[in-house]
Amino acid sequence: MRRFPPRFPLIFLSLFTFTASWMPCPAYADFVLYALPGTDKIILLEGTTKRGGFGIIEYTHPSHGTIVLNQDSATVIKAPSKSDDFRKMLSKAKNSKEVDDYISAAKVAIKRGLFKEFLECCSAAYKIDPKNPTILRLIEVRNRIKQPLQDDAKESETRIREIVNLPSMRVQISDHYILLHDTPDTKTFRRRKSRADLRLELLETVYESYFMKFALDGILLEPPQERMMVVLFHDEKDYQRYCTQIDPTLLSAAGFWSPVDNACVFYDQGSSERMKALDELNADLKRAKNQARGTSVSRDTAHLSNTIDLLVKVAKEEDDIEVVSHEATHQLAGNTGLMPRGKIALRWAHEGLASYFETSSDAVWNGIGAVNERRLKSYYRVSSDETMRSIELLVSDLLFDGAQNARAEVDAYGQAWALTHYLMENKPEKLVEYYRRTSELDTSDGSIKRKELVDVFVDVFGDLNKLEVDWHLYMRSLETDIDRLRKAMK
Repeated sequence: MRRFPPRFPLIFLSLFTFTASWMPCPAYADFVLYALPGTDKIILLEGTTKRGGFGIIEYTHPSHGTIVLNQDSATVIKAPSKSDDFRKMLSKAKNSKEVDDYISAAKVAIKRGLFKEFLECCSAAYKIDPKNPTILRLIEVRNRIKQPLQDDAKESETRIREIVNLPSMRVQISDHYILLHDTPDTKTFRRRKSRADLRLELLETVYESYFMKFALDGILLEPPQERMMVVLFHDEKDYQRYCTQIDPTLLSAAGFWSPVDNACVFYDQGSSERMKALDELNADLKRAKNQARGTSVSRDTAHLSNTIDLLVKVAKEEDDIEVVSHEATHQLAGNTGLMPRGKIALRWAHEGLASYFETSSDAVWNGIGAVNERRLKSYYRVSSDETMRSIELLVSDLLFDGAQNARAEVDAYGQAWALTHYLMENKPEKLVEYYRRTSELDTSDGSIKRKELVDVFVDVFGDLNKLEVDWHLYMRSLETDIDRLRKAMK
């Protein structure tokens, strides 16, 4: 394993300068529960609000502008922001000036998706004790991922074009990825970036967060020495045609990583049939808004039109983030020695890890290890069934193998997410040991013996009965974002 000399000031401090006079973020944020007119759908939004006259609320989204909501359909809740627990940990660290307190704050920051703040905490801890083992480990892993790759760009382009034989698609590269895409070069008004720019930016964020999370837990992973390949189709139908050619079972997936080709393949979530239907509704409402000008219903029509417009933008962005963070984790796990790429892989292990790292579209506090409401509901459905809830059934992969329909498969994902969440939060080094031990199992006959899988798990984690009790107790302690907001309303 290559080692690099500590270059913390060059790598960390040159990017983000820490000062003792950080401007604190507001402890509370505005959350809006919006009842979509004519439906029973409740949508959760985070941002800032201001009450106006005539029964309206002005709501401003962090990146999509301001809209006007009717007070009859929107409930505003003042609640701790996603950075509130981080701010508390940071305040404690600034008062104590203890390295361990800054590291604790850094752990909270990366779990809340506050990557800049994470780096700032690391910088502060380094200033206090440059020889702290955790800080040295973070320096080393950051130095590793910042080393320029030596791969040949032309060879990488040739390889990815051989996988997807569509000459009209274009190539764009970043520090760690090569992207083959056919998305428009049009840049967004607010961010002044194209769809390809935004996709590469998201991939790089997932990449760095992945390595840093493991380093915080005492685990150094070796980065790939060549750019990872990603394909992005502009239209879902083109993606589906591609899936039909290679594996029709992928048609229902919003994206996938192929261990054989070692490429992630996605489509722009804005091109899905669901999003197209929302776009059509949006267009109809905009026409209705124009036609209603000067009439008694003009205000309500305009409010609804602007609301749907914002919700469509938010939904597209969140769907993209969720699928990319999930599949990119699969790819990273298969390219960093964490899990085998060329051998039979355990579905529960792969899907559990990818679900743990995914940024859920139904959570406000987005970040690594966020409590995913959909996954949590699936876990409760399975855990309430005495015949299905055992760890042995899950870690032998029989829960996935026995899934006979889409609902059962979703529930298997939820159970895998739940066990991985517990182990990543409480026993990360043992979990990585387990991944590596299963990678060493003999699969020369094209299969894995179920008893061997369970034996390895028991050998690493110990008594299953005790572990199962601890796991289910831990799961009952988890709260979703909606749960937190309900508490704030009391």
